Amino acid sequence: MNKLLLPLLVLAQPALTAEEAMTACRQIEDIVERVACYDEIVDSRYAVESRDDVEITKSPELSESSAIPDAQSLFGTNDSEAKRIVEISLAIEQISQVEATVANVREAANRKLTVALDNGQIWRQLDNQPMRLKSGETVIVRKASLGSFLMEKKSGGRSIRVKRTN
Repeated sequence: MNKLLLPLLVLAQPALTAEEAMTACRQIEDIVERVACYDEIVDSRYAVESRDDVEITKSPELSESSAIPDAQSLFGTNDSEAKRIVEISLAIEQISQVEATVANVREAANRKLTVALDNGQIWRQLDNQPMRLKSGETVIVRKASLGSFLMEKKSGGRSIRVKRTN
């Protein structure tokens, strides 16, 4: 088969699965043409829009009709799955930590802290680790294992396990 016609064959047959299309690209010996074939597959699977010199890539997981999820489309999904769907549909950047300034600290009778941050978030301590925090100090809240979060002073020291309350 003519190696110049293979990428056209891949594109002309939308019924090909991604795996079949990539297998067809793999048959191309010339590296530049092979990469171009792979690029065509990727470009056909992801719609790219341009707005004000910024390219926006839309995930194939979301069709135009489901770009913004509604209550009915989220019904029955667990909270983490619903959150993932909303994050994808709104193109929310995934982050692993937040840095903020302590606005207010309250200590409960059980010596556990409730920390209000300047970004509006309120975090409650879950463990019994002692930590002295004052208003105006900078803290880092980061993701930990199994969906938990740790809070530590930016200046260093120990961390406490926390849960967001708002």
